[in-house]
Amino acid sequence: MTHYERNIRLILFLILPILGFLLGWTLNQKSQNPTSIISTATTGISTENETKISIVDISTPRKKTKPKDVDLDIFWETWNTLEANFLNPDKIKTKEQIYGATRGMVASLEDPYTTFMTPKETSDFEESISGEFEGIGAEIAIKEGKLTIVAPLKGSPAELAGIRAGDIVLEIDGEPTFGISTEKAIMQIRGPEGEKVVLSIYREGEKKPLEITIVRDKIVLESVEWEMKDDVAFITISQFGTDAASEFQEAVNEILLQNPRGIIIDLRNNGGGLLDVCLKISTEFFDQKIIVKTKGRKFGDSGDIISGRDGAFLDIPVVVLVNKGSASASEIFAGAIQDHNRGLVIGETTFGKGSVQNVIPLGDGSSLKVTIAEWLTPEGRSIHKTGIKPCETIEFTEEDFIEKRDPVLERALDLVGTDEMEEILTNKNKVVEEDVEETAVSETETETEPEAVTEDLIEMEEIELAPIE
Repeated sequence: MTHYERNIRLILFLILPILGFLLGWTLNQKSQNPTSIISTATTGISTENETKISIVDISTPRKKTKPKDVDLDIFWETWNTLEANFLNPDKIKTKEQIYGATRGMVASLEDPYTTFMTPKETSDFEESISGEFEGIGAEIAIKEGKLTIVAPLKGSPAELAGIRAGDIVLEIDGEPTFGISTEKAIMQIRGPEGEKVVLSIYREGEKKPLEITIVRDKIVLESVEWEMKDDVAFITISQFGTDAASEFQEAVNEILLQNPRGIIIDLRNNGGGLLDVCLKISTEFFDQKIIVKTKGRKFGDSGDIISGRDGAFLDIPVVVLVNKGSASASEIFAGAIQDHNRGLVIGETTFGKGSVQNVIPLGDGSSLKVTIAEWLTPEGRSIHKTGIKPCETIEFTEEDFIEKRDPVLERALDLVGTDEMEEILTNKNKVVEEDVEETAVSETETETEPEAVTEDLIEMEEIELAPIE
């Protein structure tokens, strides 16, 4: 062996372990990054249930230099023209101008879940997902261009005043909400404890808008509550917030002592929360199963997310309750229950939010909540704008609301752990097989009908290419 070859081997011997260590450390840091938000926005505020800013992506370096191929002359020309000509120069505030321009840039993406937050809004956001904040306690989102109530939080001023999931907010204190951003709506609805806000609400079935006055209050939200009902553990998860995993684990230990014949998970009006919290709770029901699939543009944003093993509730029958206020993390949990045939999902079709956001801190304390991926159920179903359809649809009527009946819970108690439940679960696979066969026959038949095929393809493209919200 030549002297040269010995030197090369020595160099490789020294460098390769270092490279291996650096690669392993990088991947470990990425895996330990706090998980993304998969929720909407709360006017208490908890946005579709936004949650503590441990939701940052620090693994990807951001450019610090100005892009060379972007011409900002028009921006500075406008800036200077305003300074030279605007009637009230005392109203020109540099920081507000910069924030306004940044908001405009983000808004141009036309994704209601990608938003810029000022330092104050960032602080409020962190506070809202900690489970304690001031406001009316209602989760909101822009759906089909309308400011929509995803869900009032349990026991909140919004719920007590009569706000319901699906209500469309037409005006806030007399100001129209047409074209409003989620952040602006939040700023208008929020306020100090004890002060009032008046919402003009459109509600399906009502002949004219409702004027609802809500007194703001301090919102302290218990993420997980449970009780025994007829030997069944009835667990309500209000949000997948920062404390939900630990609260759920405490409930697990107590529930096991009761030896329940079944478990009912109530996710109605649960607007979402943190993905990692949803996964920790899901692990108690699944043994190394895919809980959700993610599809993003960057390394690490796409793939299958799998539950742990040795969950406490693996063999206990489960029924999940959902409604149109169940969004994001709630839909992930319900979708996994459905796709793995682990239990039944009953109630109403869910909200339909299928995207994942990261909250990235910026230099001055502001932050950017940005959509980084879309998520799919374990079988690859997209719920964007369609939601999770329950195996049994049970609507909560006006009469039920007035008389304080809960037909969805009553049906769940009748079903859980029974032969009827097992029969429904068994027949599910037969229905799926029949659907597949019918689809195959339909495709064969339409080979001679090109117009019908073309229409079907157009409809599919519209669904697949719809912007993520």
